[in-house]
Amino acid sequence: MLGKKVKHRISFSIIVPVYNVEKYLPQCIENVLSQTIEDFEVILVDDGSLDGCRNICDQYALRDKRIKTIHKKNGGLSSARNAGLDMATGKYVIFLDSDDFWDDCRVLEEIGKRLDETQADVLIFPAKRYYEADGSHTNILNMNVERSRVMDKELDSAIIYLLENNIYRAAAWNKVIRRKLIEVHSMRFKEGYLSEDMDWCGDLLLYAKRFDFYDIPFYCYRQQRSGSITSEKNEKLVADKLYMCKKGLKQSKELEPDKGRLLASYYAYEYSVALGLSFGIRNRELLEQMKALQELLKYDISNKVKSVNKLKKLGGYELTRMALCFYCKIKR
Repeated sequence: MLGKKVKHRISFSIIVPVYNVEKYLPQCIENVLSQTIEDFEVILVDDGSLDGCRNICDQYALRDKRIKTIHKKNGGLSSARNAGLDMATGKYVIFLDSDDFWDDCRVLEEIGKRLDETQADVLIFPAKRYYEADGSHTNILNMNVERSRVMDKELDSAIIYLLENNIYRAAAWNKVIRRKLIEVHSMRFKEGYLSEDMDWCGDLLLYAKRFDFYDIPFYCYRQQRSGSITSEKNEKLVADKLYMCKKGLKQSKELEPDKGRLLASYYAYEYSVALGLSFGIRNRELLEQMKALQELLKYDISNKVKSVNKLKKLGGYELTRMALCFYCKIKR
């Protein structure tokens, strides 16, 4: 009697939201397809693109059976990611923005080995800012990371280390996440917000039971692209960040004290980022909302939030906000 055929399980679902990036999309896809392992799927979510992205997605899907395509009405990044999650079948999920790319063909193989070893729910990896004009790059995350401390089985100790050193941030695209965790908690991105990663990553911080870290930066985060979301650091972006921070602070107060402190400290760092992006805002109500949320800064597990607090003690709230705005402006 012939045995029942066992369906091969897919290790990774790479979800790629696509919108008007025909110049960059082939590089994004090709670099994933060049991986040294084959047990992955690429889910291209065409979010109502008006350029040639639809055809590019379809052509790649015809060429490679690992590629799935979704064509949908434009709904924004959160909507596209959610559509990808609905189709994903892999053990782990990775998000990749379609104007970015990976520059290492062994990434999935090496990350897979680590996850086989640790069975972590979330693996974090560093990234680098890629400057298209001259092909240069700079690292985004602190590279001096002790993996053993990230993997600490004493969960709160691991989270404190991640927050203290600004390793865990509000970015979905620098994490590999166990899909079962996403499904069990019905995790989806809040639609209609520019800071869609913030509360999603905040919830993930609460749900994950073990973390891991991959220390080689391979994700190239494209900078200074005309029309990209990252260039729209405007009033709505700041308003959305403040909304998420206020929501997160409220959520933290409903948890038991130790867990609440960890979550509030995560949002305290993101609040500091919002302060730095507030240059040029004239909306008085929004500025008052921002000032009212400075309570978050007392949750200063993060070394960077500690520095913000030191500056605030020396010069007060408004001078601190202006200093952070200046820092963010020259850093861009």
